[in-house]
Amino acid sequence: MNGDEVAGGPGWVIGADLRPRITDAEAFRHGMSGDPLADVVEALWSGDPERALRMLGPLTTLRARALRADCHSALGESSAASKEYDELVRETEGTSREAVMRQHRGKVLLAAGETTSAIDDFARALELRRDGDPALRASSEQALRVAQLRLAEKQSGR
Repeated sequence: MNGDEVAGGPGWVIGADLRPRITDAEAFRHGMSGDPLADVVEALWSGDPERALRMLGPLTTLRARALRADCHSALGESSAASKEYDELVRETEGTSREAVMRQHRGKVLLAAGETTSAIDDFARALELRRDGDPALRASSEQALRVAQLRLAEKQSGR
């Protein structure tokens, strides 16, 4: 893991581009062994969003919808991803899931070039995670830092 990455969990990190990346497949699989969507996550984080999307099929849980939106974002379909996350943020407002949905929507917005809106979502996710899990707080801090740097670069014409 380098200085621009944040530990995400067993066998994976969040890279400087804010995308999760599997660093140790065996550790990742072991850490995700109880997760019914582990294969979907592995496909997505291994760079095969089309396969992950097919694997999700008609599932409609909040998590499946978020993963579907992440697949659309990875495929460059930011409008579809953003629309789904807008709905997910509305549905989870005031719940323990709001920070996750805002964080992920922020990543979609940042990828789509909507840097100021992404900063707003990352800042809100960080605020919601202020007293929570240090790893989740670190990922929000990383996302906010990356977005702020991109905005500064945009404003300076770089």
